[in-house]
Amino acid sequence: MPTSVEVVSPPPATDPSVPAERAPTITAAAARWAEQLQRWSIPEEILAQAPVSPWQHDTAMFVVDDTLDRNDPAAAIARSVLPAADGSVLDVGCGGGRAAMSLVPPAEKVIGVDQSPAMLAEFTRSASLVRARSMTVEGRWPDVAIVTPAADVVVCHHVAYNVADIEPFLLALTAHARLAVVLVLPPRHPLSAWNEAWRHFWDLERPSEPTADDLAEVLAGLGLDAERWDVPRPPLARATADTALRVGSARRRLCLTEDRDDELAAYLDAHEPQWSDTNVVFRWPGSEVA
Repeated sequence: MPTSVEVVSPPPATDPSVPAERAPTITAAAARWAEQLQRWSIPEEILAQAPVSPWQHDTAMFVVDDTLDRNDPAAAIARSVLPAADGSVLDVGCGGGRAAMSLVPPAEKVIGVDQSPAMLAEFTRSASLVRARSMTVEGRWPDVAIVTPAADVVVCHHVAYNVADIEPFLLALTAHARLAVVLVLPPRHPLSAWNEAWRHFWDLERPSEPTADDLAEVLAGLGLDAERWDVPRPPLARATADTALRVGSARRRLCLTEDRDDELAAYLDAHEPQWSDTNVVFRWPGSEVA
């Protein structure tokens, strides 16, 4: 299969010092979702002394490598609605492309949307390795939806908990899918695995909501007829198990400085974060008309 690469540049950036105006929510469930996510904000006095943003992600944690399981349940659920040939996948919040590449074949074209140029470069590299035609769009969804083409299936893995304005996000996913949207997230907010560490290092209580059940209520409120599966979590990229990276990653996530690395390493030895071993998969019909 010949490969081709297309890149769409982001629209002009807005002033980050001016907060984006939040669109009015359509449903009470979405208003609750936004309020619950707002509680995850980090106090300014902690953020101000953080050497790097705690919201950054290591590209290595999201690459396509030999751990990718093309037969994991989320991939099978998406693949079951793809055409047998010449199918296309739009991966929103694509990272290195693990969600999209698990669908090649039968998908032959993959479109990646992400805010990180490094992630998009990895997405393009991964697509070339599986000999898929690829396109990338740099920017925040749904801000870049207008310059993003539709696809047979839209996938969105582990992004929803980052989105306070969830309704326009979900509706834009739906509008870009000819056949279906497949959204994956853990049952509870993934950062809740760090709640005990925040208590230890900062004496700060962190929230535990929203959950996948809350997202189900948002989908129902929007009239999106979503099927749901609770499935085992597939293998993660090999770098996630690299113990040499764990202190630096935890330091960034907890807004700590390097002088506390010994204390942090000792804490992690005794209190390894407990990640969920399951995911929740939602699938609902798309509304884009070819």
